Amino acid sequence: MSSFVKGLLAGVLLVFVVTGLLGAVVVLAGRSEPDIPSDSALVVRLEGGIPEHIDAELPGFFSGRSDDSGTTLYGLTQAIRRAAEDENVKALVLRCNGSGAGWAKAQEVRWAIQAFKESGKPVWAYLALAGREGYYISSLADRVAIQPESFLNLSGLRAEVMFFKGALDKLGVQADLIRSGKYKSAGEPFTRDEMSPDFREAMNVTLDEFYGQLLDGIAKGRGRDAEHWRAILDEGPYTVAEAETHGLVDDVMYEDVFYEQLSEAVDVEDVHRIGVARYAGKADSTRSGGRKKIAMLHAIGRITSGSSWTDPFSGQHETLGAETFESQLERLREDDDVEGVILRIDSPGGDAIASDQMLHAVRRLSEEKPLVVSMSTLAASGGYYIASVPDVPIVAYPGTYTGSIGVFTIHFNLRKLYDKLGISKDILTRGRFAAVDSDYKSMTPAEREKLSRYVTAIYEAFLARVSEGRGVDANSIHELAQGRVWVGNQALANGLVDELGGYDKAIELVKEAAEIGEDEAVQVVHYPPRRTLFETLFSGGRQVALREVLETPLLGEAYRTWTQALGWARRLRGGPMYMAPYTLSVD
Repeated sequence: MSSFVKGLLAGVLLVFVVTGLLGAVVVLAGRSEPDIPSDSALVVRLEGGIPEHIDAELPGFFSGRSDDSGTTLYGLTQAIRRAAEDENVKALVLRCNGSGAGWAKAQEVRWAIQAFKESGKPVWAYLALAGREGYYISSLADRVAIQPESFLNLSGLRAEVMFFKGALDKLGVQADLIRSGKYKSAGEPFTRDEMSPDFREAMNVTLDEFYGQLLDGIAKGRGRDAEHWRAILDEGPYTVAEAETHGLVDDVMYEDVFYEQLSEAVDVEDVHRIGVARYAGKADSTRSGGRKKIAMLHAIGRITSGSSWTDPFSGQHETLGAETFESQLERLREDDDVEGVILRIDSPGGDAIASDQMLHAVRRLSEEKPLVVSMSTLAASGGYYIASVPDVPIVAYPGTYTGSIGVFTIHFNLRKLYDKLGISKDILTRGRFAAVDSDYKSMTPAEREKLSRYVTAIYEAFLARVSEGRGVDANSIHELAQGRVWVGNQALANGLVDELGGYDKAIELVKEAAEIGEDEAVQVVHYPPRRTLFETLFSGGRQVALREVLETPLLGEAYRTWTQALGWARRLRGGPMYMAPYTLSVD
């Protein structure tokens, strides 16, 4: 046997051994979990993002995550709600060190905190480092302390859009955007040097809505009205002393002193700090222990054809493949133990044809099982399209980013770039429009007209699907469409969603549709089910290392936008895109 073959077999054997050992560690860790001490404080770490769903079982030391950051949003919020009823949990601590969960997820967390406060137990917040989103959550606390020598990065909101036309001109790349809807601005960064008036109008309306929600949230937590806090935020960001002077925090202290004072407040010798990761599993098993099953199907990531792709380092979905999604729906449709389904969407949309396949599958499911749509941070364009099901209620957060009913495609002419590189092409065709998607030429007027008609037809189909789903005529939907993005509050006012709420509202509605008693406990099962570590290691991990290197603060925005553009270019042959025109980060 050759050395190469021996080495290969040894490597495979090593993977199996390591996989088995890691799996054993996870199982043993879960089995050895001790009881919750009677003097505990549940500590919620507001740091980084909160995953909507984790598709793979990866130990924290393998993924590089902290213990708590691997907890899903559902697990986190259910843990907080259960802790309110747990006599062993004396207080809730919010430890903020740079939250980046997203506006809608922050609202779900706030609702869970509010439910905890109704128990009468104290909620304290400690700000090691806080920005807008972290403070928005922490402002609900009864007492807010900040670390000395820190700062409070709290001010107004801003949106920055990067434009690449000048760079493309220098490279010799010409981008030709075809869209339906004046607000469908996803391709503008490649065809303009600045926002179009319509893009700017929509962005300003969105910022106004988010800013209003931020001010109202602070007002509800800290008292005074929103206008008072508007004037305060105009002076931010703040030093520790300024934050205390303006009433944004109550105390300045180190963390050990914070916990000493909390122990005194709850009348225990030394409060025991318990993290959410340790507590969440108990919350799920206790709170969701009913016999009847409600399935929560997570539709996460950019919509593509084929299979979904999961980042093996985080266990989270990066793309939402139509084939994978349809197979999960079929499984749920045939599962007699599932009484109803919540379709939980967190997607900016993507491939138009794949979106239509997915909508067809969702509609089939709705004909056989009670269905409710729950929108997370983002359910726009194709992400909204797949929710367009007749007689199915749509629930969104006040800060959900939704709508964007429109279609676009973009054509890149790389001829001048090829010339600079010394590359040339000869094009032979049979058929008038055979070269419509060639990257070696500009489109002719006839080709552009042909493609425009195609985009218009897809847009009209989009309007028709939403019209059917919402029970409103297509002309009325067109007035709300044209690629326009709506925030949850606005979407409710315009009839694009039915209710404002999160998990609890969605579960309430699906129980009602499934004729399950209001107070009857149910078991919430999540789809897709988590894969094993072995399955994760041997699936779709290509190009991850490259992406991890390139997605740095310096190159991140340019790299993500450019790779998105390349993705659009590659999908041109497959058809136009149902894609959100932009994403908005409020922190």
